[in-house]
Amino acid sequence: MTNATEYIIFEKYKTFTQQFTKYTGIPLYIGCFYGTVMNMIIFGQRTYRHRSGSLYLLIASLCDFIYLNIGPISNILQYGFQHNWTINSIKFCKIKSYFVFVITAISATLTTLANINQYILSSKKNKRWKYTSYIITIRCTCFTILSWFIISIPIIFCYTRYYHSSGNEELLCSNPLHGLFCFWIQILYTCLFNGFLHPFLMLFFGICTYKNIHNIQERSILKSNRIRQVNYQMALMLVLQSIKSSFASVPYAIFNTYMLITINRNKTLLHQAKENIFSQIVYFLFLE
Repeated sequence: MTNATEYIIFEKYKTFTQQFTKYTGIPLYIGCFYGTVMNMIIFGQRTYRHRSGSLYLLIASLCDFIYLNIGPISNILQYGFQHNWTINSIKFCKIKSYFVFVITAISATLTTLANINQYILSSKKNKRWKYTSYIITIRCTCFTILSWFIISIPIIFCYTRYYHSSGNEELLCSNPLHGLFCFWIQILYTCLFNGFLHPFLMLFFGICTYKNIHNIQERSILKSNRIRQVNYQMALMLVLQSIKSSFASVPYAIFNTYMLITINRNKTLLHQAKENIFSQIVYFLFLE
């Protein structure tokens, strides 16, 4: 294949990626925006408001709302409309990358804590229930938020503007993996913390909670049908969320791991174009 032919095919793939981002990314963004707003409304209602698990999910939904208006918007503008405000300044790039990671990590951690909280409530061991009190939930939430803001500081030092390796003069805002420190930051933060860790924990506790759902119904004999129904709904929502998170996050983590493994390989324009398409597909899966 000649260089001219390869470049033509590369441009076709690039156009396909652009159209895919426009006609898939925008509807997905609208759907996720609507779903996130509905979650905030539901978990803010009186029925759920004072339940410990609902507080985790309410704050997680608020984080998702903020993330939707930072991460996906810049992705759609960059790959769908060839415009990205974060590349205009190195400071904007670093701040945006930092906050996107922090907000995503907080949301995933709080959702995981909600799964653990519901698992404890479904347990037969009454002594564990004290760990699901509203006060402990508030403390865990504050600790989670503060921890991720501190833990994520290395992101600021590794993420910056740089030109894409394809040589097409395209500026990116990402981690160029300059140095061993930034390489390990990418492994820990992108592949583990925002990749495999939370889906695994959510799926594990989701399955355990599902097995204990009948225990919730047995212990709720003396309670009202309304309370029993709320308990069941919360457990079911978290089980479904665990399954959805696994399907959405694992491909994203696998792709990022692949990119790290192949970072030093010489890749043709065509190969890079295929990677860009797949990158957008797993990104929009992660968005869900």
